[in-house]
Amino acid sequence: MKHFRITLMSIAMMALLFSSCSKEESEGMDETSQKASLSFGATLNDLLNRRADTKQHFSDLPECSDAAPASVMVVLSSGGVEMDPVTLDVLSDDLDDDGMMDYYTDYSDDLELTPGTYELEEFIVYDAEDNIIWIAPIDDDDSGEFDGYVVDALPITINLGAGVKKYVDVEVLCYDQRVVNQYGYLFFDFEGKEIIDFCIFGNFCPPNGRHYVASYSVDVWNYVDGETTEQLYDDVTAEVVMDANGDYMANPVCFQLPDGEGDDEYYFEITIHETDEYSTTERIIRAGTITDTEVRSFFDGDDNLEYYHFFYGGCNQPDNPPVFPDPQDEAMNYKACLKDLNDSGAIAFSYARLEGNTLFTSVLAYNVEPGEMHPQHIHGFTEGSDVEEMGASCPDMSDDAIVNGGNNNGFIEIGEGASDYGPVQLALTTDGTNFPVATGGMYFYERTYNLSNADLELVTPLDKKVVVIHGLDVDLDGVGGEEYEASLPIACGAYIMQ
Repeated sequence: MKHFRITLMSIAMMALLFSSCSKEESEGMDETSQKASLSFGATLNDLLNRRADTKQHFSDLPECSDAAPASVMVVLSSGGVEMDPVTLDVLSDDLDDDGMMDYYTDYSDDLELTPGTYELEEFIVYDAEDNIIWIAPIDDDDSGEFDGYVVDALPITINLGAGVKKYVDVEVLCYDQRVVNQYGYLFFDFEGKEIIDFCIFGNFCPPNGRHYVASYSVDVWNYVDGETTEQLYDDVTAEVVMDANGDYMANPVCFQLPDGEGDDEYYFEITIHETDEYSTTERIIRAGTITDTEVRSFFDGDDNLEYYHFFYGGCNQPDNPPVFPDPQDEAMNYKACLKDLNDSGAIAFSYARLEGNTLFTSVLAYNVEPGEMHPQHIHGFTEGSDVEEMGASCPDMSDDAIVNGGNNNGFIEIGEGASDYGPVQLALTTDGTNFPVATGGMYFYERTYNLSNADLELVTPLDKKVVVIHGLDVDLDGVGGEEYEASLPIACGAYIMQ
């Protein structure tokens, strides 16, 4: 996350050493001086929220824009008495020589302060037209409304000693409200935290298989290092109502998830409720994690958004896609997040559900060669082999090196990766020997296998197997001109148990 330093300069000060967040200037200082100065660094975040009714306090934030900051208004208090607002001009420079513009305030003698304890009450950033473009959120009742979005909301306590230049980090936000299915990217000259949408819709079926619009509630947490952390949503309910035509209906329930640098993960629990149309026992019917990459796989082009669709009860239909398992399901559920190989740019997810000798499989693949058939397989090592205990893994460019038996042509070919992922244990075909064909650069595949005992031994345990997808247009021989190489690996990922 990019921090912008907003520096407020001052006159000479008494030499006192405070914390690591202060800078001391002692040489040539008047020992009788009783003045000090403050500086503020700003961490800029943006909020993308398409359901304002789920987070009402976001409505107090300014609308996001790409305007450059021109001034900052700061309000401090001391001893419970609020001081006059101070407006500071913003200067800009690449202070860190990192290629990114830093913003800081011009000198102001209004920030020559008597040492003591202050509270930062307000921090507002304006553009050149005096429009508010960023604001530090205020949570003075400790309600935790901004937990998970900023680390420290206002007010912030500042202990200022004589002769100290104090640097205080302030996190500021803007808010870009959008409607469901109108997703877009915001681009700035600095790096910020983005919030992405994920939406859910559900069906309920009694034993006779009749479909009803489901009523359900959802709880969402951030998920870090195998544990839930901040709860982002609590008991958000999909209400089933009757429309003007006398039909029961419900809107998708949407959630705004914080997506920072690196991999982010979120934990969902879905609880079913009864409606006027059907009766059921209230319980958690879906629970599990989803990654930010999986969430983005529901994005439909630049503007639209697909929702996760679950089917509960006697619908005899798998979820689309089967992201979250039923915690009471006696079957074993697995998920693999496939990363690209050979700079293919491909992204894919594979889901597997194993109950006895029945294996349900599905694959969602994106950024693959359109109009081409893409071979895909479950790979692994058989029981008793030297590497079976460690399990299969995905190759990297070291497998192309001559010292490792490769041909050093800049590609991981199918034979070069075999030492990592092992032989084919099950071909994920559509029927017979055919594999899925990508339409518009993506495909969705699903199939149920009734495995023989011998085939079951090959694919289990699934959490020691990987899924590999093949097929890319490349100049494999380096002689010019690309051809479709159906065997070239383009994505690989290991199964983990959900």
